[in-house]
Amino acid sequence: MADKKAVKEKGSLLQYFHIAVSIALMFGFGYLPPFSTVTPVGMRLLGIFLGVIYGYSTCDIIWPSLVAIIAFGLSGYPANMAAGVTSMMGSSLVFQVITQYFTAGAIVIYGVGRWFVRKTLSQKIFMGRPLLYTWCFMFVFMWSCIVLETIPMFLLLYGIWNDIADSCDYEKDSTFRYYGFGGILVSLLLGVSMMPYKSWQLGLATSWANVTGVKINLGQMLCCTSIIGTVVITAYVLLGAKLFHVDFSAMKAFDVNKLGEESKVLRPRAKRIMAVYFVTVLLSLYAGTFSGTALTNFIEKTLTVSGLFCLCTAILLIIPGGEGDGKPAIIFNDIKHSDAAVSWPVIFMCAVTIPLASALTTEATGILPWLSDVFTPVFAGRSPIFIMILTIVLMVFLTNVGSNIALGNAMIPVISPFILASGVNPMFFGCALVYAANIGIFLPGSSAPASIFHGRSEIPNVKLRNKATLLGIGLHTLVSCIVYTAAFLITN
Repeated sequence: MADKKAVKEKGSLLQYFHIAVSIALMFGFGYLPPFSTVTPVGMRLLGIFLGVIYGYSTCDIIWPSLVAIIAFGLSGYPANMAAGVTSMMGSSLVFQVITQYFTAGAIVIYGVGRWFVRKTLSQKIFMGRPLLYTWCFMFVFMWSCIVLETIPMFLLLYGIWNDIADSCDYEKDSTFRYYGFGGILVSLLLGVSMMPYKSWQLGLATSWANVTGVKINLGQMLCCTSIIGTVVITAYVLLGAKLFHVDFSAMKAFDVNKLGEESKVLRPRAKRIMAVYFVTVLLSLYAGTFSGTALTNFIEKTLTVSGLFCLCTAILLIIPGGEGDGKPAIIFNDIKHSDAAVSWPVIFMCAVTIPLASALTTEATGILPWLSDVFTPVFAGRSPIFIMILTIVLMVFLTNVGSNIALGNAMIPVISPFILASGVNPMFFGCALVYAANIGIFLPGSSAPASIFHGRSEIPNVKLRNKATLLGIGLHTLVSCIVYTAAFLITN
């Protein structure tokens, strides 16, 4: 009994130490003398970012987020506390995630996950072949993200994978969940940047073309990225199963009849939610693909994607569910207390880390000129192959510690002069840079999908989450270096 009490007291002391370190970084790091081109504001923002990541990794999510909002409001980067709170909690991304959570979560709550599990696991090709099922699951949805919105897909697939784990009676702390959640994160991000024809990826590709005078060939890039994606997913499924020591016996022996008769068909309520949800996704896809049309201009400039998903949720809270109970398609009381519908840790992570990561790369911090000074000598006098590999490695590293679009744009003028001076075709270098900039998953602030992943209550163990992300990052980096170097050598 005394030993247990001593262990508990030691754990409490260690927890208070982590709390103290997190707060000291947020409020004390900025008093250190600035270095190189980094400004005092840059030091304060860097300290807040380091402090909140440390707090997330060792303590909790909610209180470090709240303290970070206070520190951000006092940092001098926003005009005042009100501006700081607005830029974080008032972000359109936060609002978009909340409304998408309502809909994607309702889809899972009303039985789509269990229906999907029964429909797919009962197929003869998958019976007794859990690795093949896992590979197909990730491979198919990787390709879907070329056209579909990633955030709603993440929310939906995490819910479905959790249903698979629950249906097969995997424990709550089972490595099966970490393995699957990590694979979903990696595969969807592999898919969304296969062709940079929309969103920030298009902006980065346009910046590359403006600086180098050579546009990225979408077809040639797709050839490379499809190979990279297929190899990375295959390696993740096989190596991840061994790395996480996943026991597939429960999934292999799973009897779909355990799911009950109600899982054989979709409820009318679920069908209506899915119909409205996917119409919304298609509208956002249309706006991201066909520029200049009246509908695109209305969605992007007037309604916005956040407003579009807000409208989707509002419609589903109004239209009848079709089950004769006189209630709407989404019953708010069914979803308001469910982690599948709304995860506040995820919302706070998105609210805090993404604005912080973006703020770090603004002109006020002086961090980008410092990065330029550091990396420019590294590229000088190097061979094209060396530049290709270093471009991929650096972009993968940088996108995991800051804003991918900001750091990608910062690296273009650093790298491009040395590529152009060598006289080689710079096209594949641009492809490599854009694709590598998309794999920001290690830290919660690396990207919106990373914030959603690290904030999920189903996977609370930081070490296991990091193991999944590091496996994905390592495989992506290695395979990208090989494929893009081979493409460069073949075409030059």
